Amino acid sequence: MRFRVRGYDSQYSDMYINGVQFNDAETGRFSYGLIGGLNDATRNKEGIGPFEINNFTFGAIGGASNINLRASQYAAGSKLTLSGSNRNYILRGMYTYSTGLMNNGWAFTGSLGYRWGNEGNIEGIKYNSFSYFLGAEKVFNDRHSLSLATWGTPTERGQQMAATEEAYYLANSHYYNPNWGYQNGEKRNARIVRQFEPSAIASWNFTIDDNKKLVTSAGFKYSNYGKSALGWNGNAADPRPDYYKKLPSSIFDVWESVPTADELQQFNEVTDNWKNNKAYRQLDWDALYFANKQANALGKETLYYVEERHDDQLAFNLSSVFNHQWNERNSYVAGIAVNTTKGMHYKKMKDLLGGQLYTDVDKFAVRDHGASSSMVQNDLDNPNRRIGEGDKFGYDYNIYVNKQSAWVRYQGCLLYTSPSPR
Repeated sequence: MRFRVRGYDSQYSDMYINGVQFNDAETGRFSYGLIGGLNDATRNKEGIGPFEINNFTFGAIGGASNINLRASQYAAGSKLTLSGSNRNYILRGMYTYSTGLMNNGWAFTGSLGYRWGNEGNIEGIKYNSFSYFLGAEKVFNDRHSLSLATWGTPTERGQQMAATEEAYYLANSHYYNPNWGYQNGEKRNARIVRQFEPSAIASWNFTIDDNKKLVTSAGFKYSNYGKSALGWNGNAADPRPDYYKKLPSSIFDVWESVPTADELQQFNEVTDNWKNNKAYRQLDWDALYFANKQANALGKETLYYVEERHDDQLAFNLSSVFNHQWNERNSYVAGIAVNTTKGMHYKKMKDLLGGQLYTDVDKFAVRDHGASSSMVQNDLDNPNRRIGEGDKFGYDYNIYVNKQSAWVRYQGCLLYTSPSPR
């Protein structure tokens, strides 16, 4: 279970880094993969409940957190962490070193991490992730300091797919994962996520006087996020092992009808294969390559392939917050924030699985309108475009999000004088 304040979903909670909001502008959510494996580097954190008093944001109904990545705020020294797990990854190592604030006004902090799992607690899932963080800060004097930080966590991980209760029963395991199968004796997962979001942030702290402070930060993020999936073309059969037509329940209605002898025999054979033949309930990669090889020999379209669906993003954020302690009982905080984001959404051909010919058309539209109709074209500017590995196809569009906000929060305390006794 994941903790949600008052049951609110994650898009109602804000995450800030050095005062800059890093929630995804399209979904509203913060991706913790952005800081994965950097536990020691991201421990300096301030959390608030909904609309609680703070100095970095107006607040959100799900609360907010602000991670402090200023190098001078880390304790001087080294830390080495080694961890074991039986989840998605089985080993994790992290090393963090910080100089603390030195006499010359400089402070440096660095962190490296690696998480690895050839296979976790679910078959077919692998995990390979590297993480890095580097922070530097220069304290010029009592009034000015400049902080720079950059980090990233390139990650590759296999995914599990949900299945029906029937499939779990036949596999005799609720950890059954239909996404993988054997290829030349090796396990291969069709759904692999590759994620890398290099980010950087610069922060300027300006202490105007004892009662006034201005904090200005600018953040940058480039997200490269792709997840692969099997695709099939033309009249090719669905290759997924748990496709409903490959399950015993599809042979006849076990609740309403009486099966024929042939149906009962087929039902028993499929059930026996599911229960006793592990390869039968997994992807058959060799069969997919063989089908494409036959299509190549006949000069026909590739039947099976692996596509990669991308949700990339280029984001820039600017935040400036002014704090003024008016007097001992009154203060206010005013802030502005600017975000501009370009979301890039497309598919690309990752692996033709030995195929040679693929045309960029909508296979479902072909069934409805015929191959000669313009309705089947994914790209009208380039009809019947031939696709090779690494080419974009299917869809390719951008979403631009520009947001600006300004806020002010006042905090005051009324002076209370008790009445004099009579």
